[in-house]
Amino acid sequence: MKETHKEKLAITNKDSLRRRHAGNYKPIDNGERYLLPYEVHLRNQPSDFFKQLSDYDFLKPSTTDKALTFAGLRKELDCLGDLDSGTGFWKNFNESALTRYLNSILGTTQKKRGWKQVYIKKGKETDADKPHHNDMLRCVYLLAHLHKASSSFIRQLEEENDVWSTDLRVYYPRKDFAFSEEYAGYLSELYANMLFYQPDKIRRLIKCLDICIEKLIRHADSDWVAPFLQHRTKDTAPPSLKILKYNQIASITHFSALNKYLQDKVSGLFTPTSFAKLEANEKDSSGLKISATAQQYKLVAALCMRILLPSPLREVNGSWVSEGADPITCQDMELCINAVANALAADALNQLKIESDGTKSGKRDTSIPAAIKKLAEQNPQTIEEILRIGSPDVASVPELYSFYLRKRSEYALAKAHCSGDLKKSVLLNIPPTPLAVIESMQPNPNTKKVLDYIRGNSLDKISFDIEELERGLMMEHLRRGTVPKVGLIYQFVFQYLPPRV
Repeated sequence: MKETHKEKLAITNKDSLRRRHAGNYKPIDNGERYLLPYEVHLRNQPSDFFKQLSDYDFLKPSTTDKALTFAGLRKELDCLGDLDSGTGFWKNFNESALTRYLNSILGTTQKKRGWKQVYIKKGKETDADKPHHNDMLRCVYLLAHLHKASSSFIRQLEEENDVWSTDLRVYYPRKDFAFSEEYAGYLSELYANMLFYQPDKIRRLIKCLDICIEKLIRHADSDWVAPFLQHRTKDTAPPSLKILKYNQIASITHFSALNKYLQDKVSGLFTPTSFAKLEANEKDSSGLKISATAQQYKLVAALCMRILLPSPLREVNGSWVSEGADPITCQDMELCINAVANALAADALNQLKIESDGTKSGKRDTSIPAAIKKLAEQNPQTIEEILRIGSPDVASVPELYSFYLRKRSEYALAKAHCSGDLKKSVLLNIPPTPLAVIESMQPNPNTKKVLDYIRGNSLDKISFDIEELERGLMMEHLRRGTVPKVGLIYQFVFQYLPPRV
């Protein structure tokens, strides 16, 4: 076996790949939020590690005197075939992954030509004709090894508007089924390799692109953002960065689908006595059997309040204080928790059921009560402790349920505000009315505008626009005599990162 193949052959084994990408993220203050565990590992490797890699590996330093060819790539990938039976690897990989899904990801099918015709040099074509020839070959080299580990990875990478895909992400994968961690490993491999030699501004933009899109959608009509959303430039990015850009855009579409799925499920009726009825039902042996206890529902109601606030709370002079939010009196906090508990209890009594397609790869016994029980068991056991924790642990329940809890809580708090039970200041950034909560879950017309901007510009141009936006906002703060601790999108501070292991 060639020495140059060993590094990438490790990821063709799913268990090895998960171990390779296990561990905690490292906070970084250059705006990109975090370093992946494998990125930290790579930064500590000696130069000999990189020299022994295949010339088709993203991690191998580029050399101007070495010509990469499609034929050479095919030869490099021979080791992925079944050597005992003589079964080749390339034909299946090309037809089931590259032609069907990679063309879609890169948008090459829209040009009536495939990735090979668009990016790979042929005959007397030069670097000027196909400037991303080498990058494309390296993409295929990396994707081939990931495809060997899982033939479903590239298919899943191409998915858009998929509720289940909210559970599949590079950042904090679910812990309760293997494919979530496995898929996070595939994405981590892509990001660690494809961004390794990129400048900080591109690393920062790619890693924060999901946040960037969300913030731009929220502020698309503002005087700061609206003008540059009209910009259009030629997208000259290499295919590797287009793949990462596509992945971040797809992530936004998955959450849009999740909002659409849940918007008619978070508005159920509840009363100030719903939780009391759940408690009475628990004590009545002939009543409805619910797997989670009433106390667990109350604890998760407190957890919902912690999720809605930007940072851990501390009790000061009769109020709960969270940095970046207005203080909430202890009395108002109790009213908030009771409102959320009543809403969750009513759903339990009404036997509300929601299901994610993701259970086909996870556990079929997951339900709202089961999720409530698990969340209560894996987080601190008193309301006060829950409010003080750094980051709630929700990684062992499907995103469907944690997102339901967030939006159901927002709905309950908005209703409590409209009824006069709560002051407006308690609600922070939560929509002010129940109707506004539901409207916030409907398709936002600004989404298309922002995604058209992201798709229609080079990464250099997007990076320039975002940095100009951040600079302008900073100068405005200085003019007003206020100093922002973080930017709208890029956060040049060390962040608190909850442990993964």
